[in-house]
Amino acid sequence: MSGLEDISRHFHEKIWSLQQMLDLWVVEVPQIKMKKFGQELCGLERLLEELEKCVDEQKQQLKKLKEMQDVYQQALQDVQHMKDHMPPHIPRMKSALSGKEAGMNPKEGVDIQPAPAGHPKKTSRNFTKEMSFITTLEFESIPQ
Repeated sequence: MSGLEDISRHFHEKIWSLQQMLDLWVVEVPQIKMKKFGQELCGLERLLEELEKCVDEQKQQLKKLKEMQDVYQQALQDVQHMKDHMPPHIPRMKSALSGKEAGMNPKEGVDIQPAPAGHPKKTSRNFTKEMSFITTLEFESIPQ
């Protein structure tokens, strides 16, 4: 960016020096040459404005790209964190590339890791044990 800003500053200096020369030449330069000189000066100013517009657009685009890079970097960190802290009850899959590199068959790509023994499995609360049927006579004969 500093290169473009240097070019812009150079254009400004050229325009200023041309205006100074024009002011000094008003008396000595014929009207036709002065008109042509003024037209060139206006063309140079338009070119400078276009250059400044391009520089501003490039700065805005760079700012957006940096913001996008930050978003992608954060997403990459989140994915890496999820990869490193996978819950133990979710089976882990080996990638196809690592299986090929290790000389494994693609069918052997699944690596299921059992849950650690420290966590006992909980039974479902909705589960009821099986009970045999009893008759009303048997139910009434139960002491209270």
